[in-house]
Amino acid sequence: MQIVAVQIDTVWQNKPANHEKVRSLLAAQTIQKNALIVLPEMFDTGFSMQLDATAQTAARESEVFLRDIAKQYQAAVIGGVVGPVSAGKGTNEAVAFAPNGSELVRYRKMQPFTLSGEDLKYGAGNAHCLFSWNGLKIAPFVCYDLRFPEIFRPAALDGAELIVVIASWPELRSEHWVRLLQARAIENQAFTVGVNRCGTDPTLSYDGRSTVFDPLGVSLFEADANEQAFAVNIAPAAVHQWRTEFPALQDVRQDFRP
Repeated sequence: MQIVAVQIDTVWQNKPANHEKVRSLLAAQTIQKNALIVLPEMFDTGFSMQLDATAQTAARESEVFLRDIAKQYQAAVIGGVVGPVSAGKGTNEAVAFAPNGSELVRYRKMQPFTLSGEDLKYGAGNAHCLFSWNGLKIAPFVCYDLRFPEIFRPAALDGAELIVVIASWPELRSEHWVRLLQARAIENQAFTVGVNRCGTDPTLSYDGRSTVFDPLGVSLFEADANEQAFAVNIAPAAVHQWRTEFPALQDVRQDFRP
């Protein structure tokens, strides 16, 4: 399966400009039918606490864009959006759509980043989600979730074979980003994809480093700090083979299972 990661220098709180950036970056790629295209957390606004800029209206314009991309490339597309405001809060979500426009998954970030006050603006989710695409069971997560391995293991035990983490992860902690993604791959025996933004926002710098690890934790690609889209092909059979050869997940003690 082909994974296409889009690492953008997000234009702050400007959805039309970011949609155009995504279209331009994808147009430069050769994208296979039934690929999985991955965009970062809050891909079309940046990681902002200003709900009037990030939250979608009832028309769900960010999701309309994702559906259009999925149809154009006959691929699944997953990206970070903010749901309409309800009871004073938005929802920081990873949503995915199939080429026919159907919703494949809607995951709400379980661990809002309290240091930024995200928990005051965005309601937390309470469960992982899985969807199937092109022979793999896929579990999406969002940014700060990555620091909490206990929310990844239940997904793996439910059959997740590909973990996707979308993020706005700042440069000053970028080594944590890469090493934690590698750890999630190793401990869950799963392909793990991390797609981050690059560039700057009003307060932080981002150095990208979007990456793909195989189920043994071997790096298949790591981006630099530049805006780019890149493609990596993975073999779903590699997960099954490794889990059969080294059945660590089967040895998780029943009394430790969630």
